[in-house]
Amino acid sequence: MHVIESIGPLLGIVAFVGLAVLAFLLFQQARDIRRVREWAGRAPERAQEAAEAVQAAAEASREQQQPQPAAEEKAGPRGRLAAAWARVGQTAGSRLRAVDRRLPLDGRYLLAIAAAALVVAAVVTSGFGLVDENAGTKRHGRGSPAKPAVAVLNGTSVTGLADSVEKQVVRAAGYETGIVSNAGSSFTNTVIMYLPGDRSEAKALAAAVKPKLGQTPTQEMTADVKSRVGSAPLALALGVDDSQFGSG
Repeated sequence: MHVIESIGPLLGIVAFVGLAVLAFLLFQQARDIRRVREWAGRAPERAQEAAEAVQAAAEASREQQQPQPAAEEKAGPRGRLAAAWARVGQTAGSRLRAVDRRLPLDGRYLLAIAAAALVVAAVVTSGFGLVDENAGTKRHGRGSPAKPAVAVLNGTSVTGLADSVEKQVVRAAGYETGIVSNAGSSFTNTVIMYLPGDRSEAKALAAAVKPKLGQTPTQEMTADVKSRVGSAPLALALGVDDSQFGSG
């Protein structure tokens, strides 16, 4: 299961990249066909445009030979600024159009594909590691931290001890419980075990159960206990010292 869970997102990314490449090729073919059709259909217009360009160049040459006051100078500072801004806009527009003509497909499609790829990457990587995927389960209510799940393991020979402690101690302290089962081995003293990084949560659990179970030590979870608690980050392993719990 671990291998499948680790490979699944990678396969999803590969499939998405494959679909993106296929869409890219389809759009490229459609754009090339459109260009060919436009080029073939605009032959008369191109000839007319060429003639007009030659005529305009000749007129501009004649006007340059006759010095006249610049329109920008007549219009003052605001006119010069507006004219400069217009030239910048024309230059940028012509360059963008040139780049767009060189692209294999419409620039809008490229932006859409890039945005979709970014969204998929963000979802797969949980916001590129900036969003804690467990944040929704760690907080509730008015921003108060949610208590982690606790597995209750019976490390004694007393039948039903784990169920009693789970109901009367763990749930009563406001904790959600995970697996309630036998520990698989005996414990002399009750101990709270935690996964790496959850030591503070284990200390908080020890303080919560202290009124009913007394002082309870904490330690990092052993491999045997870890294999029995499922996804719970904390485990309350009951020992012989608490075997009489609830009997009075």
